[in-house]
Order: sequence, then C-alpha cells, then structure tokens
Amino acid sequence: MSEERYSRFAVPRPEHLGEAHWGAINIEVDRFVRALEDGDDAQALGQLKCVVEAVAKVVHDINGQPVGSNSNFDTIVNGAHDLLARQPGRELAYQSPFGDVATQARKIAVNLSRIRNSYGGGHGRARQPELQAEMLDLAMDGALMWTRWALRRIGHYLYGRPETLIRDLIGDPYGQIVFYGGTLTERLADANLGGIEERHARAIGLAVGQRAARDTFIVRHEGVQAAIDDDSLERWPVPYRLGVAYGLLFTPEELPTLTTYNLLQAMQICEPVREAPNEVSAILNRVRASRPPGPLLESSPAVTQLLWLIQNAPRRRPEEEHEAWRGLWVHLVG
Repeated sequence: MSEERYSRFAVPRPEHLGEAHWGAINIEVDRFVRALEDGDDAQALGQLKCVVEAVAKVVHDINGQPVGSNSNFDTIVNGAHDLLARQPGRELAYQSPFGDVATQARKIAVNLSRIRNSYGGGHGRARQPELQAEMLDLAMDGALMWTRWALRRIGHYLYGRPETLIRDLIGDPYGQIVFYGGTLTERLADANLGGIEERHARAIGLAVGQRAARDTFIVRHEGVQAAIDDDSLERWPVPYRLGVAYGLLFTPEELPTLTTYNLLQAMQICEPVREAPNEVSAILNRVRASRPPGPLLESSPAVTQLLWLIQNAPRRRPEEEHEAWRGLWVHLVG
C-alpha cells in the first residue's frame, strides 16, 4: 500500500529549479514516504502539510521575499498561489474554468493546516483522534493536486530569472563562487537591474545582501556600498535596494544577522526609497521582533551614525514609516 501511495504522490522536479530549493522540497517528500512505510498515518498527515508548505516557501524565496518562521500557513500558501497564478505561460491555463480548478485545489491545500492540527502527528494528545484510512487518502489527493500545479508553474516562474548570478552569490551544493574586484560590478550591469522584472531585481538584491552579510568584502563594496553612494533608482532600483536591506539582516534560513554595520547599511541603501513605506516599515518591525530590546553594546562611529539615522528618520521619511522608525528607536535606546 505504501508503494502505491508513494507512486500517486510522485512529483517531477521543475525545470530551472536549483538544487537547494529542490532539496528542501524533496526532504519533506522523503519524510512523508517514511511515515507511510511505517504505517503512521497521523505522522504522514503532518508531513503532507510540510510538503505543501515547503513548495509554497520556495515560491516566496524565488520571489525575493522569504517568509518568516512564524508566518501563518494559510498566508504562505495563498500568497504562493497568487504569485504562481499570475505567471504567464504559453501552455498555462488560468483565465478559464481550469483556473477555478486550481483555486479549488488551493483551498484544499490550505485545509491541511486544520487537518494536521486535528488529526496529524506533531502534537502530544490526551486522547488520539480516530483516523480513518479515507482521511489520509483524501488529504493526499488534495495535496497532490495543488503541489503538482504549483511545481509545474515554478518552472515557468523561474524562466528568464538570473538564477546563475543568485546561485553564485548565496550558493547551493553546486554554487557560490569567489568574487574578484570588478566581477560583481560587471555581472550586475549585465543583469540590467533597472530593466528586468521587479521580482528578479529583488531576488538579486536579496542574494547580494546575504552574501555581503558573510563579510565578503567585494560583494559588500560593489553590490551594497556602491548603491549607497549612488541615489539613482534607475541603476539601483527600489526592489533591488529592498532586497539588499533584507538580505543584510537575515540569512536564507531566516536567522538574523543584525550587526550594527549591517543595520546601518540596510537603512542607508533604502534612503532614496520613498515609494514603498509599507515594505520599509516591515523591515524595521522585523528587526524589532528579531532582537531583545536594549541598547547596542559596542561604541563606534557606526553606532553613532546608526542611532542618528533612526532618530532623525521621521523628519525625512514618508509619514507612513514614522511609527516603525520611532518604535525601533525606543527598542534600541529604551
């Protein structure tokens, strides 16, 4: 039975999907299969939800806006679905009754969170709920439908994306290279940041920020400081700047890298950005949520410059950001 169920769940790897992203999805599929082979249907339900969540998170990561570890499952899946549903493609059907089918599949996938909470593993319970065989079969069929739809579209979503540059920056089992002086400058120019889709520019910025946060001097100098020193939103567009800011502060695994210098540069690179107050505020609020309140302990010109920038931001920044800037000031100063 487990072999039959696994063959029903087998999913193809999308074209253009990197090794790191595919590995994140595949490991959840393997865990699901092991639960089936062990006859642990409750644990299989829990792992089924993890498969859908991994696929959805990969979509957000490709979009250059990785979700936090505390993000709501429903929001993650719905957001990923919306990104993929808008993806144009010669062989894709959405503006038709088939689009309704995909929407219904999404609703089934979102229900996995409630199914797992009520019947799945991962919870200690005073009494085990009755789990009938058909329950797992229905959950598998629904999860499979949305997962296959999403994976088919990820290949189209990745088409034309500057995947190689991003992979060379942040790495996967076959990536991450050493950058020498002038190399990144040339590759960013070739990427045409001002002319590519916003999601591509943001994804490149995210990778640049995350690599710079590892103290890679060339990447920090040519991909971060160069944009700080140049206010042009054509050469260094808004999505790129926001991606760099987020990447300086959080790793691909969503762990904070909140050094004083990273914070300072993240805020400096956003200085020319006036048209995305909600996104800038979200970054500031995420910083607050990722460190305990209290002053920065070190004493350096960077600390002085950072605190000045935060304190005076409400005088320069859009009104919609003021609350977030003041909240960060109180969080860091007390």
